[in-house]
Amino acid sequence: MSANATTVPTNGSVGLTAFVTESSGTPVQNGTSVRFTATMGSVTPSEVQTTNGLAVATFQAGSTSGVAEIHAISGGATGTTGTGTTATVNNVVKITIGAAAVTTLSVTATPTSVSPNGGSVQVTASVFDTNGGSLAGIPVLFSTDQGALNPSTAVTDNSGQATTTLVTSVDTNVTAAAGTKTGTVKVTARPGPGIAITCAPASGTGSCASLTPGAGNVATVTFTVKKGTTTSALRDVIVDFGDGTSQSLGNLSGGDASIAHNYSGPSGSGPSAYTAVATATDVNGERASASTTVVVNPRAPLAVTIAATKGTAENGRVPYTFEATVTGTSDIVQYTWDFGDGQTATTTSNKIQHFYDVGRGVTDVKVTAKASDGRTVDGQTQISP
Repeated sequence: MSANATTVPTNGSVGLTAFVTESSGTPVQNGTSVRFTATMGSVTPSEVQTTNGLAVATFQAGSTSGVAEIHAISGGATGTTGTGTTATVNNVVKITIGAAAVTTLSVTATPTSVSPNGGSVQVTASVFDTNGGSLAGIPVLFSTDQGALNPSTAVTDNSGQATTTLVTSVDTNVTAAAGTKTGTVKVTARPGPGIAITCAPASGTGSCASLTPGAGNVATVTFTVKKGTTTSALRDVIVDFGDGTSQSLGNLSGGDASIAHNYSGPSGSGPSAYTAVATATDVNGERASASTTVVVNPRAPLAVTIAATKGTAENGRVPYTFEATVTGTSDIVQYTWDFGDGQTATTTSNKIQHFYDVGRGVTDVKVTAKASDGRTVDGQTQISP
């Protein structure tokens, strides 16, 4: 007796053929009965009459996995040939049903890693029989130590493969089981890009969270950008300064990067705040960002006072020395004097001398101080020559 296949999925079928001969080796007379029995499943029809010595039937596997023994019997209890000669065949075919046929199970994952932010992976279990042939219709149970699987049970297709989808964000082991065989595949979580950014005033002490602008109403800071200690390989790092400008630092292969940047101070009475963001992109396209805040305070208001020192009068003229003192900045580039007697002068020094006629009376003396950033401030005093 022979079968079309020695393995069959649960609820599948296999063709059976019994060849019955006389003791001389010639086929038995047509119409000789052959009876089929099975230890599992069933044979349809269970009794067949031969044609040219052949009896053909179909084995129907049930829903239970295991090994079925199929017997074909002719003669004896099943009858005799028309000539009175007894013809007997008593052969056994063993057919493995369902998961019992699994001898090899391999598990693969595509891709083999996920983003540090999590991702999905297709896990495939491939099931083979003892001859290396793929097995269809085999239930495969999937389990995982992390994340989630959908579905947890799948049936192999005609290629002997069953698939599920894993969603995870950490290192994960997925196990597949079919029959008595198991297999495991590991999915790893890739390290992400790591980046850090700090800020310090370019000169002096203090914090970037409270900067006083200098000449030109500008505050200069220095940023330090560092890779994380467990970062993946970086492709590029870009710093967005938060003021509409940015700068690429490459992959930081040379180590930490220091960048000087100028921020404009506010024109009004409130501070100007900026957020500098360093964004790292790694070779896998993953991104990570770090930020720091820069606050530039308003410039101190300008004020100017005039100190007048009266000298000794000679020949009806008295000298005065005027000294202007400006607060709010130390960067005054020009003083414009109005002495109140129709005469003016422009100096870069904050001191000047001027002569008045004795007895002139009360006179207003004025000065306009101009800072390097273009701001001006007026001050005045009175004298009595």
